[in-house]
Amino acid sequence: MRKNIVFLVLFISMNAVADAGVPEMKGENGYVEPFRMFGNLYYVGDKWVSSYAVETSSGLVIIDTLDFPFSKWIPANLKKLGLNDKKVTHIFVTHGHSDHVGGAEFLQSLYGSKVIMSEKALELAKEQALKSKGKAVFLPPVVGSYAEDSSNIVVGDTEFKFYITPGHTEGDLSIDFFVEDKGKQYRAFVVGGHGANFQKPGLAKQFMASMARIKKIATQSPAVTVNLSNHPHKNNLFSNRGISAKYKTINPFISQENFSQFIEQQEESATEEVKEELKSSGSTNANNSMQPTADASAD
Repeated sequence: MRKNIVFLVLFISMNAVADAGVPEMKGENGYVEPFRMFGNLYYVGDKWVSSYAVETSSGLVIIDTLDFPFSKWIPANLKKLGLNDKKVTHIFVTHGHSDHVGGAEFLQSLYGSKVIMSEKALELAKEQALKSKGKAVFLPPVVGSYAEDSSNIVVGDTEFKFYITPGHTEGDLSIDFFVEDKGKQYRAFVVGGHGANFQKPGLAKQFMASMARIKKIATQSPAVTVNLSNHPHKNNLFSNRGISAKYKTINPFISQENFSQFIEQQEESATEEVKEELKSSGSTNANNSMQPTADASAD
C-alpha cells in the first residue's frame, strides 16, 4: 500500500513538471499532431525540427529533443499516442545545436533516461546552453558515456549503430537501425547534421567526406530505405504523412530513392555553396577543395 502511494505521488509530480510552462499547442507555434510512421516508430517533433520515438521491448528511445521549452510537447505527444505508460530508457542526440539538444536535460530529469551523444556534441551543447536566454534557457544533459564511431547499443529488441559524421558540426552523430511495418523490417538512417558548416575551417570538407561515407554505408545490404531526417522538410515528412493517411495500403516513408536523393542534394548544395565562397574570394578550384580524403570516407 505504501509503495503504491509513493508511486502515485511520484507519478503526479512527474506530470506536474511535464505540464508546467508548456507552450500553447497551436500551428503558429510550430505544433503538429504526433503520428505513427511505422509499427515501432512515431513522429513527436514540430514543424521545423524532427523528434522520433522508437518503441522497443524495454521502453522508448527518443531521438532529438527540440528547442526548449517546445520540448515540453514531447511528453504530451507521447500521451496522445498512448505511450505515456512506457519508460523512456534512452535519449539520442544527433548534434549539439539547441534545436536538437535543448530538451535533453528536461526529458532526462523527467524520465531518468540515459543520454547518448558524441563528446564534441556535448561540448557544443554546453556552449549553446550558456548562450540560451529567457524562456529558451536550457541546461546540457548528463552524459555517462559518449557515442563512439562505429559503436552500437542494443535497447530491448532493437540495435542502434552509431557513426560520427562531422561537417555540420564537429560532433554529428548518425544513427542506423531497423523499423517494422506490417511484419517486415526496413533499415532506417538518421543523418547527424544537414548542411556544410563554413564557419570553421575544414568542416565543409569533412561534410563532403561524411556524405560519401554515409552513401557507402547506406548501400550495404540491406540498403537504407527509410530516411529519418532530423528536419521534416528534408525528407518530405508531412507530404508523405498525407499520402499515408490517404492510401492505407502503402507506406510512403519507405523509399531507397528518397534517401539517395537526399544525400545527393546535401552534396550538391554544399558544392554550390563552396563555389560561391571561392568565387567571392577570387578562386575557382571548387572541386579540389571539396574532395574528401581517403581515410575520412572509409568505414
